[in-house]
Amino acid sequence: MRISRVAIVTTALIISPLISASSAVADNKTPAPTSQNKVDLKAAYKIALEQFRKDFKIYEDQRREINRIYKEAIDKALTEARTARSVDQTQKEKRQSMKAQQNAVITATIARDSAIEALGAPPFAPTQPGKVPSNAKKMSSQTGKPQAPKK
Repeated sequence: MRISRVAIVTTALIISPLISASSAVADNKTPAPTSQNKVDLKAAYKIALEQFRKDFKIYEDQRREINRIYKEAIDKALTEARTARSVDQTQKEKRQSMKAQQNAVITATIARDSAIEALGAPPFAPTQPGKVPSNAKKMSSQTGKPQAPKK
């Protein structure tokens, strides 16, 4: 009986540091991610997406205004060229009015391009939070067997 008590006490002394060490290691582990993290990512994405939509609308409105001004300048140049034409115009006068029309179009194009460049790059859309990958293998829809890896 004394041998069994000694064996139990010895075993308890050997196992006790291991039990306390394993509980300490369990306390140091990071907790598993919760669904709260997913909700925060989705909420942050929704906020970023709304901000992107607002910024993109402002950007597009400014581009439309630039293009409207450009179209008005082109229309004005074409109208002036049409009104300058007459039946009794010489060839030299016709070429001069065509050259003036071309210069007005080139000037309007340069002004539009520089205004668009001054706007800067359009805002970029936020990326959606990633989905948790599934551990299931992809099955072929025809055979029901796992697909062979592509080489």
